[in-house]
Amino acid sequence: VEDVLRVFAVVEGPDEADPYTAEAGAHTLPPFGALLDPQALEGTRIGILRDLVDRERTDSAVLRVFDAAMERLGELGAEVIEVSIDLETQLARPDMFCRRFRYDMAQYLATLGDDAPFRGVAAVLEQGAYHPSNEGTLRRSVEAPLSAPGEWDPPCPDFAGNPSRQAFRSAVVAAMDQAEVVALVHPTWGAPPARLRHADEDYRGDHSQRVAPATGLPALTVPMGWTYERLPAGLQFVGRPWSDARLLSLAWAWEQATQHRRSPEGFGPLAAGDERTP
Repeated sequence: VEDVLRVFAVVEGPDEADPYTAEAGAHTLPPFGALLDPQALEGTRIGILRDLVDRERTDSAVLRVFDAAMERLGELGAEVIEVSIDLETQLARPDMFCRRFRYDMAQYLATLGDDAPFRGVAAVLEQGAYHPSNEGTLRRSVEAPLSAPGEWDPPCPDFAGNPSRQAFRSAVVAAMDQAEVVALVHPTWGAPPARLRHADEDYRGDHSQRVAPATGLPALTVPMGWTYERLPAGLQFVGRPWSDARLLSLAWAWEQATQHRRSPEGFGPLAAGDERTP
């Protein structure tokens, strides 16, 4: 979490090229040391997002680790309660997402001018410059218009003007208000990591896509424990708008108290002066 804080301190704030950061100047992080509070969880009301802890569909090992994590949160002074949000209904709202990858990529490549490695997504397909596992995604992308999503027929509005995404966001915040919690928690994944050789068949349980992306709410994942002795499980904290500082503080307190992270096998600590990228 300290690494995240150091990066965040550099990238936070308004960006003239990104109108969604216009309010960021009013929500800067407090001094670094103020966020590293080992007692941050003490007296904090945290909601278990029960809709993402389905005991029939979630892997039993993940459930055991999550239950242990909730007990540990209580030991660290947090008041843990259950919060329910009908995520299936929320995610079924119309026009929640746009296929805007083709348009966004074209806009980015245009900023590179002559240094752009290719003209757009269609050129990647034509040149065969992609991994076979990505072909389906790329072909679906080129089915979308190259114009701005707001100009499509019918238009696909951006986040701020998208009534479905704004309603979803409001529903989550309202549930948090009603429960009087500062954050929601849920397993980042409801299944163990997929094996590379069977990634398509075993790819399931990605809870991290269910709330934060559509609502634009801040979220942070930290190690929650281990399943099947060597497979990591993550605990995701989801907060209110602009609650990044509070989430980082809660996550740091959890990380320091539990020490679940293990260094990857086969990679020792970097020697002093070693500038290789880990």
